[in-house]
Amino acid sequence: MLLGKLKTRHWRQKQSLQSKQDLMSRPIDDTKASSIILTWIFKIFVLAFFGFIIAFPFYFMISQSLTDKQWSMVNSSSILWYPKKFGVTYSKFEAHWENFKFAFQEGYGKALLMTFIVTSFSVVARVFFSMSFGYAFSLRKWRFKSFSWAFFLSLLVLPEVALLSGQYFVAVKLGWHIGTWRFVSLMMPFVASVFSGFMYRNAFEDIPDSVKESALIDGTSGFKFFIKIAMPMVKTTTWTVCILTALATWNSYTWPLLILGKQAPGSWTVMNIWLTDTGQVKNDPDGNRVYMSIRMAATILAILPMLIVYFSLRKRIMNAISRQGRASKG
Repeated sequence: MLLGKLKTRHWRQKQSLQSKQDLMSRPIDDTKASSIILTWIFKIFVLAFFGFIIAFPFYFMISQSLTDKQWSMVNSSSILWYPKKFGVTYSKFEAHWENFKFAFQEGYGKALLMTFIVTSFSVVARVFFSMSFGYAFSLRKWRFKSFSWAFFLSLLVLPEVALLSGQYFVAVKLGWHIGTWRFVSLMMPFVASVFSGFMYRNAFEDIPDSVKESALIDGTSGFKFFIKIAMPMVKTTTWTVCILTALATWNSYTWPLLILGKQAPGSWTVMNIWLTDTGQVKNDPDGNRVYMSIRMAATILAILPMLIVYFSLRKRIMNAISRQGRASKG
């Protein structure tokens, strides 16, 4: 009798414990209408708020690029929320596309071509030197490898101002700040990168040793292995280095300003310096007045090439960023 009671009590306790465990493991399901509505409103508010913060600068840039340039001469601090006729407070929408024409005529073609040339050569040179650097340090131990690697890594902690000062000193001493040598100077800071070499080193080290051993058994030389096998297997890292180098070169301003300085309108210069010189009011005593509508139109023209490149290669760019530093068969 007592044994039966104990078994019954044990069974009840087991069932109670099982029901509590099921209740704890069950996902929370709040089906109250008020909670669902509040959650939906909160999500909409967050999306609308951050969407407005991201989209408003683009709207403002496009809107100001289509306004009449004479508005800049009346009051530079006034803000027009939409393009309208000059001198009329309340007016219908009136776009002035000639602002893009004025911006283009101030040397946009020359700035685009020069920036493209500097960016292209910088990308090719960085890939070459970074890949060679990374492959050398991915090999097995050689004399002074650890010391050399520690020395190069220590360069990453140097401030950018110190690097720019040293690079400018070298460029001046070599005479690369005048004449056609300025093209070489514009590329010099973007050619070598310890960080890019570090990425290639990790990518080459991820290649299995069995791949290289099999290639050497088949009679492949070290140089042929590097060209035919190793390089295709780190193509994702190559794409990442190309993207980062292109963005850094295209968006650079301080270094080109040191080498080129302020250029006359229509002269050969890079995109960012051209942008800061575009839209200035001619014969202005102060020299600080600018047509903001033309400046905004020039801004759109400046970012347009990078937008075209991004939307054309967005899948490859996202794959390169998400898989950077990994070796994969090409």
